Amino acid sequence: MSMVFDTEALLAYYLGEPGGEVVMNLLNEVYEGKINGHVSIVNLTELYYILYRKSPKMAEEKERNLRNFKLKIVPVINSATKLWKEAARVKGECPVSLADAFAAATAKVLCAKLVTGGDTDFHNLKVPLLKIR
Repeated sequence: MSMVFDTEALLAYYLGEPGGEVVMNLLNEVYEGKINGHVSIVNLTELYYILYRKSPKMAEEKERNLRNFKLKIVPVINSATKLWKEAARVKGECPVSLADAFAAATAKVLCAKLVTGGDTDFHNLKVPLLKIR
């Protein structure tokens, strides 16, 4: 089974918000090799800048911590998947943020579930969701 982590879900974990424990359990399963975990580089960028605004030190610490879970970081340009183009299609079809479009496109391309918060932006997408709250 494969999971793609949206920024909102990762923030819930790192900021101790509701649903964060679900994300922690999933990240532990990734670490243990029970599931495959992925995050788009765009979502990692969004996570980093949001945390950076709170504290540059926190941003560095949480990024390092996230990498230790052995998540695969999915690049924007990948000739095999054409992720950037799928994200553009998602953005063209749905009123989502660019980062959300990349999260959804990554899940779509990898045939994975998208781990997200209570965000209703994804309701029109044809991507399986795992909502943490």
